[in-house]
Amino acid sequence: MAIMPNQIAQHTVKNYKCSKCWGFLVKTWVTGPDGQLEKTPDGEQLADVKCREFPDHKGFVTQGWIERERARDFDNAFEVKRDLLKMGIITKDKAYGN
Repeated sequence: MAIMPNQIAQHTVKNYKCSKCWGFLVKTWVTGPDGQLEKTPDGEQLADVKCREFPDHKGFVTQGWIERERARDFDNAFEVKRDLLKMGIITKDKAYGN
């Protein structure tokens, strides 16, 4: 659970994804034991930001970071296919689905 002021929570939900599954985040209001909304000392409402799929997870990443990781994964997969072709372990049909 990542509790933060509402303005920061809105920014986080809009601009970040879950660091575990790269899925969407959701914002819920924080309430006290009496059912009243919790607020910061400045009077701003508090919100809890969490992943839709893994609510107990607390890490966030940017979309740019996700795109860099996907590109790196694609590059690694290409290199592995190239090396397996060179070694004769797989054929071009297997590697590229032709």
